[in-house]
Amino acid sequence: MSILLDSTSLNSMDRQARTTLINSLSGVRTAFIAITADSHGRLNASTLTNVTHVGAHPAQMSILFRPDNGKRHTLQNFLNGSPLTLVCMPFNQVNLVHEVSMNAPEGTFELDVLEASTCHVEGCPHPLPKDYLYAISLEFVERFTLNNGCVYTVGQIKSITTGVALKVDEEGQVSFDTPPTLAIGLRQYTTTETAIKLPYPNAAKYGF
Repeated sequence: MSILLDSTSLNSMDRQARTTLINSLSGVRTAFIAITADSHGRLNASTLTNVTHVGAHPAQMSILFRPDNGKRHTLQNFLNGSPLTLVCMPFNQVNLVHEVSMNAPEGTFELDVLEASTCHVEGCPHPLPKDYLYAISLEFVERFTLNNGCVYTVGQIKSITTGVALKVDEEGQVSFDTPPTLAIGLRQYTTTETAIKLPYPNAAKYGF
């Protein structure tokens, strides 16, 4: 049986349930560990899932942050000039990806609290969790505050670091020896075991 949720029904839902539903229906996406540093060099980590590419010339990515309540340390560090490093982790590290969203006090590095092993990689501005699949470091470009208070940011890619379990072919297509951590909504994660590569659709074969 079909169910219709109109705007009145959505507005009457529990706030957390509505948030979870809308996040879930927006699709599956990569769950990243985001790493920044404040003006004193103190590291910060968080979980980000609302990340999209916004063009490759120049190579840029957007990150959507929840409304700034004064405790968005990752957002503030990024806006204040810190590089922001997005780290994709294998699904066997899903608990680490989730737990870094603990909202620790300012100046506390969540990966240290979780006793996660990290490594320094040449060319990457921040230490990376062990077994990372890849890491993308962004430099802040611009921001927009949306009508619901969320903060939409754009960053330019300054470096991409790949781990041993990620393969990139000559066409730029990626494949994983171990599946990445993907997010569905809030507190729900998944992964993928199957991937197919298809050619670009060709209108000529349809007689156009």
